[in-house]
Amino acid sequence: MAGSGYATASRKRILEFLKTNSDRTVTAADIDAYLRKTDSEVNITTIYRYLDKLAKEGTVIKYVAEKGGKAVYQYVEQGHHCDEHLHLKCVKCGCIIHLDCAFMDEISEHIEKDHGFALQCKNSILYGTCRKCLGCEEGEKG
Repeated sequence: MAGSGYATASRKRILEFLKTNSDRTVTAADIDAYLRKTDSEVNITTIYRYLDKLAKEGTVIKYVAEKGGKAVYQYVEQGHHCDEHLHLKCVKCGCIIHLDCAFMDEISEHIEKDHGFALQCKNSILYGTCRKCLGCEEGEKG
């Protein structure tokens, strides 16, 4: 039975890492590196299995990778309704912004009415540069 306690402790550490980094996406490799630093090594397959379980439960969002890339995961609070809005990801710092505002209704309505297309928001990301990183760029220019 000692094995189940180990798994529970590892799962707690994985969930802690995801919560601590909820403002950005992480990879299974990020989690693996964190666990190694905290002397909690877990087989990478076990990490993927747990991430898939959390994704099915709705505790994390799994973003499918661009061609050749790895899937990334983000912890979300329960009731966040991420299926109903798009996400913005900064290509510089990796932060994720939930586009959970009235604009989503406007854009969904526009796309359906004018383009005959029903928008599926689940796991959808728009890429760009966040306000903080844009500010850093402005500082570099000046």
